Amino acid sequence: MIDEIFDRQYQSGRNELNAGLDRLFATIGREVSKSLAAVHRFEWNAPWLATSRLRRMSDERDAMVRNAD
Repeated sequence: MIDEIFDRQYQSGRNELNAGLDRLFATIGREVSKSLAAVHRFEWNAPWLATSRLRRMSDERDAMVRNAD
């Protein structure tokens, strides 16, 4: 009888622990995902790089035109 009560309490506590760990890791994963998405946006959608990319492309095109002449 005492073993059954202990086992029920142990299993209940274990289920609560597993549910809590699941929530914890889900929350951490969600926050890490948000931060990585922000870093990706900063890296690939940087407005200060857009003009330099265009300028670099036009400089390369101008150099190709000059070399062709």
